[in-house]
Amino acid sequence: MASESGTRGNTTVRPVAFTAKLRMDDSFPSNSGVLKFGTVQVNQGGGYDGDTGIFTCPVNGLYHFFVHMAVYQRGQCAIFKNGEKVVVARHTNLPDTLSYKCSQVASMSSVVKLSENDEVWVNVDGQGPQEIIATEDNDTIFAGYYVR
Repeated sequence: MASESGTRGNTTVRPVAFTAKLRMDDSFPSNSGVLKFGTVQVNQGGGYDGDTGIFTCPVNGLYHFFVHMAVYQRGQCAIFKNGEKVVVARHTNLPDTLSYKCSQVASMSSVVKLSENDEVWVNVDGQGPQEIIATEDNDTIFAGYYVR
């Protein structure tokens, strides 16, 4: 059986990775705040909480986080670390464009240096309702993993 931990010098490194999907019921968020990705598919290391939408760092190091979102007309969100914006994604279609009635995609990612217990989450950004969606065919996800 393969080990789930690696060794770096005299230190054992536990792998940390998560992938969580937006639930259909959480589509079209109308308030700013944490966007909760409640369907947790992978949570190696136990850092992601699907109830709060917050990743709490279990191991110091560099992490890669990314968000892939399906959007109708307008979707704005940001990855936050301890209350500070790291990276922002904004997607807007004008009402007269051909793509108005179909979903589009927007993505963002960043490598972030974290210390144990630092928190990372996706925050709905901007004013007014957002058309960030989850459907049977379109997945909106938040994921991250330990790099080194």
